[in-house]
This record gives sequence, C-alpha cells and structure tokens, in this order.
Amino acid sequence: NACAILGHACFDPAALAVLRTMSTSALDFSRVRAVTLDLDDTLWPVWPTIERAETTLRIWLSHRAPVTARMSADGHVQRRLREAVVADQPEIIHHLGDLRREALRRLLAESGEDTALAEPAYQVFYDARQQVDLYPDALATLQALSERFPVVALSNGNADVHRVGIGRYFHRAINPALVGV
Repeated sequence: NACAILGHACFDPAALAVLRTMSTSALDFSRVRAVTLDLDDTLWPVWPTIERAETTLRIWLSHRAPVTARMSADGHVQRRLREAVVADQPEIIHHLGDLRREALRRLLAESGEDTALAEPAYQVFYDARQQVDLYPDALATLQALSERFPVVALSNGNADVHRVGIGRYFHRAINPALVGV
C-alpha cells in the first residue's frame, strides 16, 4: 500500500529507486489523501537513541541515586520491574512515559533511595530520548511528502516531532498516550 511504500521503505535506497521508476498508473497518487509514518526505525534508528538516553539517565542518577544507577545498568532488573508494572497496572502498557516513570519509582524504592527522583529522572531520559540521528534522506523525504500530502505520525512510542525538530513536516502526531489507548 502507499503508506508502506512511502513510509518505512522510503529510506531504503532500493525502494527509492523503484519508486522513481514506477509509472503513475502503478501507484495512483491522486488517490492518496494522507501519508502516515511511524517514527522510530522509520526516520531514525531507535535503539541507539534509547541506549543513549538510558546512558544519560544513568549518569544523572549516579550523582543523585548511585545505587539506583548501578541497578539500572542491569537489563534483567529493568525487565523485571517493567513486567511487574505491567502486571500491576495493565492500563499503562501503551503509555511508555507512565510505564518508565513507575519502573523508575520502583527501582528507586528497591534501592532505598528517594522515590521523588522518579519524575526528574524520567524528564532526563525523555529529553535525551528526543535527541535522534535521522536517517540520511529522512529530511528530504519528509519535505517532499509534506509538500504534497498531509503527513501524520502514528507512533506507539513517545518521541515528540516538535522536540526532535521535524514538527513542521507533520500535520498531526498521534501516540497511544494522546488518544487514551
């Protein structure tokens, strides 16, 4: 479908070559009313972004809650806490910010450190999470798409298109936390 072709595949050089050679009859652009894109792994690689944000958070925690910082480096501890939060509060499974905040609060509590640090710790993570490395042709593609169609970000993540610096290309950005899913 057009969304898949113009979304994820748009940043694959082979797919771009195919799009450039397609006849207008192969894909009727006059029928496209909008283009939806996911953000993570479509416009930037997500895991380097998350790893960098987690490292930034651990450094911040190391100055304020050193036991928590050490424990947060253990992936098994992180997974256990996230699973416990989801089991206790299944309604927040798609609200990644709430899920991370509660996991941080529980980690601070298990560490015997100040649970009031959960919110500022989350903000450190969230701010760092907005620092992304766009794929090389992402901006040019967003520019071209946004000149022709309304572009809508549909994401299960919590990247903010405006804080990332690409908000001008989007008609709207939607994630589960915004729509109450």
